[in-house]
Amino acid sequence: MRYILLISCNVFLTIACNDQDKKTEPKTTPVEEIKSDSSRSATAGISGDSVPKNIQIDSVIHLAFATDSFSVTVKGHLDKKGDPVICYLPITKGNRLTASITPEKAKANIRFSYIYLPNGKPDGPFSPTMKYDLVQRGVYKLYISPNRMAGDPMSTDFILKVRVE
Repeated sequence: MRYILLISCNVFLTIACNDQDKKTEPKTTPVEEIKSDSSRSATAGISGDSVPKNIQIDSVIHLAFATDSFSVTVKGHLDKKGDPVICYLPITKGNRLTASITPEKAKANIRFSYIYLPNGKPDGPFSPTMKYDLVQRGVYKLYISPNRMAGDPMSTDFILKVRVE
């Protein structure tokens, strides 16, 4: 009796596994479709790279300057959870970074919490505006988050302006 039960279970599992393989089809998820659409319609800075520029995807913004421009303005969103928005900024020219954040909600208190240098060293916190001397070439990471010392975090859209001189 045990052998019959054991054999029937094995047959059932084998059939179930084979049927599952036939039904599996590769599908694109809505997130993948959004990313591919965003990369085609993103503003300046796409040079064969599939990473969307100047558009927030999840909590990341890859900043890129237009040709012959040293400033960029982008719109972002900071969630109520308080997770930071990370902006990747490649620096190839210039000696000084000037940046500002303007929240859509006047009562939202957000700021640049950190800047990570290309060598990985952090600096900060800063206020909603910052001026920073650029001593290295490479990718800088700007962290934007709520100022937790000034109240509870709230969801808000914001405008980020970055200029390199």
